Amino acid sequence: LPTPQDRTIDGLRRTAAALDIDWPHEMSYPDMVRSLNPTDPHQAAFISQSARGLRGAGYEAFDGERPEATLHSAIAAEYAHVTAPLRRLGDRFANEILLALCAGEVPADWAREALPELPKLLGRARSREGSAERAIVDLVEAALLSDRVGEVFTGLAIDVDEKRNQTKVQLRDPAVVAYADGALELGEWVQLRLTKVDVAKRSVRFESTT
Repeated sequence: LPTPQDRTIDGLRRTAAALDIDWPHEMSYPDMVRSLNPTDPHQAAFISQSARGLRGAGYEAFDGERPEATLHSAIAAEYAHVTAPLRRLGDRFANEILLALCAGEVPADWAREALPELPKLLGRARSREGSAERAIVDLVEAALLSDRVGEVFTGLAIDVDEKRNQTKVQLRDPAVVAYADGALELGEWVQLRLTKVDVAKRSVRFESTT
């Protein structure tokens, strides 16, 4: 996992401010995440958003020589992870190799031969997993807001997508991430009116009133 870009960290700091979470300037991103209390609704929402700092994570296959990229920036250390075979496809092969090595045996050829292809397969699986998680969050947010069409909400502009001409806004209450048409000023507090909710399509629509 490479070090998060400054833009990503700046966006997370704006999200923390929108949720009334204190993030001292001298505190690092990993230390901040570890300090959060998941039983607090706003901090739980920020934990979810803080996953943006994990973008760019990938898998490295190697057989013999260690790869150059071994650092996981979120834990600030070298990182290797093998879990139960039912957790990830790659673990079926990695466990086979580790068991053989621990027993002083030569790993099976079929396990070693699969290694170069695993990063691509694992990446596609993770993409599908991410899509499923986003769909679940979108559904919960749409259901949460389904009876509040017409209301105005306060939020902080945390990211701007100039290509799509829209702004990502972190609402203060409820702790929902919304999208408003137009390029708003980053770090600006805005008022958004909820104009449409479609729970079946897992979509909500806001318009800026400021």
